Amino acid sequence: MPITPQQCQAGRALAKIDREELAAEVGVLPDVIEAYETELAILDGELAKLVQHSLENLGVEFLPEEDGFGVGVRLKVDRAGTRQIGSWEAEGGRVAEDDVP
Repeated sequence: MPITPQQCQAGRALAKIDREELAAEVGVLPDVIEAYETELAILDGELAKLVQHSLENLGVEFLPEEDGFGVGVRLKVDRAGTRQIGSWEAEGGRVAEDDVP
C-alpha cells in the first residue's frame, strides 16, 4: 500500500530533508511533492514507490494500519543510533552504501 500524504510529510520531518531535497531524490519538481502532501494531487504507483523508497533509504520506516490504529512513521534506528548518526553529520553528506570493506 502506498504511503499517505501525511506519512510523506512526517517522513521528511524525521529524515530532516525539505521538499526540494526529496523532489531531487525522486526526479520531480518540488511542486509535485507539495501537491501530494497537501492532498491536491495523487502520485501514480511508480512515483509513490520512488518517494517511499527514497525516504526509507534515509532511515524512515512506514508502519501499516493494524489493530484499529492508523498508519505511522518512525526512524529505523534507536536513540543510541540516532546519537551516533548525529555525530556523523559534520562529516558531510548522507550515510549510504560504499565500497569500504
